[in-house]
Amino acid sequence: MRNAWVYLVVWRICIIVASGSAPAVAQVDVLTQRYDNSRSAANLTETKLNTFNVNKTTFGKLAFRIVDGNVYAQPLIVSAAKIRSRPAAPMGTNIALVATEHNSVYAFDADDTTADPDGQESKRFVWHTGPDVLGTHVESQELSNKLGMGPGGCVDITTEIGITSTPVIQITNASAPKQGIVFVAAKSKTPSGTFVQKLYSLNLADGTVLGQIPIAGSVKGTGNNRVTFDAFLQLNRPGLALDKNTLYVMFGGHCDRQAYHGWIFAYDVSKPKALRLIDVFSDTLTERSASNDEGRGGIWMSGQGPAIDTDGNLFLATGDGTFNGVTDFGNSVLKIKLVSGKFQVQDWFTPANHDQLLQFDVDLGSGAAIPVPGSHLMLAGGKEGRIYLLDRNNLGRGTSSALHDFQSTNPPLSRTQNPVAIGDIIYWNIHGSPVIWPGQDQMFVYVMGEEQRLKQYKLIPDTEVGWKFESDTPFKTSVESAPLPNPPNGLTNDKQRGPIFMPGGFITVSSDGTKAGTGIVWVTMPFAENANRNVVRGILRAFDAADVSRGQLGQLWSSEDEQIPADSLGMHAKFCPPTVANGKVYVATFQQERVNPETNTHEKLPGGAQPALAIYGLK
Repeated sequence: MRNAWVYLVVWRICIIVASGSAPAVAQVDVLTQRYDNSRSAANLTETKLNTFNVNKTTFGKLAFRIVDGNVYAQPLIVSAAKIRSRPAAPMGTNIALVATEHNSVYAFDADDTTADPDGQESKRFVWHTGPDVLGTHVESQELSNKLGMGPGGCVDITTEIGITSTPVIQITNASAPKQGIVFVAAKSKTPSGTFVQKLYSLNLADGTVLGQIPIAGSVKGTGNNRVTFDAFLQLNRPGLALDKNTLYVMFGGHCDRQAYHGWIFAYDVSKPKALRLIDVFSDTLTERSASNDEGRGGIWMSGQGPAIDTDGNLFLATGDGTFNGVTDFGNSVLKIKLVSGKFQVQDWFTPANHDQLLQFDVDLGSGAAIPVPGSHLMLAGGKEGRIYLLDRNNLGRGTSSALHDFQSTNPPLSRTQNPVAIGDIIYWNIHGSPVIWPGQDQMFVYVMGEEQRLKQYKLIPDTEVGWKFESDTPFKTSVESAPLPNPPNGLTNDKQRGPIFMPGGFITVSSDGTKAGTGIVWVTMPFAENANRNVVRGILRAFDAADVSRGQLGQLWSSEDEQIPADSLGMHAKFCPPTVANGKVYVATFQQERVNPETNTHEKLPGGAQPALAIYGLK
């Protein structure tokens, strides 16, 4: 069976060979958000971790590396990298790359598990490029005030905004020691008070800036108007995406305020010292104003980057916004391509109830679109909690239904007889995308929405379209769930209940191919609280990928086992999946904070847990 996504070869795997010695164990590189351009979130070459040794006796937290700001970006891994400060390591150093909202990028030794002093920024990095180079971060409270929301108004990201999206790494020399370029987008504020978005290229060897370019542009709007990118209003949330020498940077808005749009910028990065803008695209051209609620269509996808196929097509999902199938593509799955240097919408899927999704703030684009391996199919799902099975070769141009769709989370619950306003209907959202563990005769699909247990669905071969869901009912369901509120507000049919606990679980799969006993589903989620507009305690869980209901309490291992407090994760990093590579699990954490009751502002908690990279592995 042919696989246009070259699914089992998308990871850049390097076998390091020492002179005159036998080959070492293959090392996995994670160079982009969710591992590869198909956004699989699956490492199918993990040979060290399995369902037998991931337990509380042999697996746990090895180290943590404190950083200077919250980490929304997924940690990245490069094996055998050339590091300028380590000339005595001729075969290179395995590094873990971390980007923070304080506008810092850190490179840590991925194999160094030496303890760091508590309560201090880590000094164990191999290089660090900070805000003195990448620009001064933006205080989230200032942004909230300028958006007209006041204290505590716009706190989707707190307490500062700088680098939010996952960077991407280009390897320019794949022989050990590897050389490459790190591309990162940063939001900053100049001394004169101007807000700036910039794309940087950094040397992988030492973090020095090779090139930079302001992210700016405009497109022709409706009539004679032009729609202009606003560096203040827009947020670069989706992971950066690299296809050969073309880099894509995407934007949504902050807290759905003012005249934002969904933007895509394409850059030629073939010359890292001279980055060049190729083209700009906005998914809505109708302008929002005081008299209308149009435009919008932010691209955020809970931090996921776009999927890119071998023909250079981009697949992405948009958020709430106007839709007409001509100039405006809110709440849609888009297939877009650069043709002769210009963006063209090739095809799109828009749910028939898109007007209702817009009315009640039910972004299709809270999730993203991922291909089904070995097929022309694709999965998508968003705030409505529905899973859509789509034909990526024929999305229907907004007029066709999905090949199949079903409700994965709890069905929407109307609070009133005639709902008209946001909040009148309760939805259990999906954030990010499902994750697929591929096999020859079956595939498993994992999804964990808000207040949901981890659900394991089965895909089986189908003579008509290639693959189909065996059933809309999960094949297996975990015992453990993303946090639920305490009764009586925990009842799913309680129309008077409080807000839904956000955001569900963020998933990574690791395995040694399809070998029995090697498949593990790793999930990060809040431990027991609502992470919407709050920073709360987090947890990392491991489940058997063959049967997510198996194990003590329906799981293999948990970071919050009361008997082993040293394994505790820290504060939950919203929307950030774990990175599993080379026998270790790398998890981002946040800075503990509090809400000042007098000012309603979010403040870092003095003496509280610090933002960090937590490293787990075999003890």
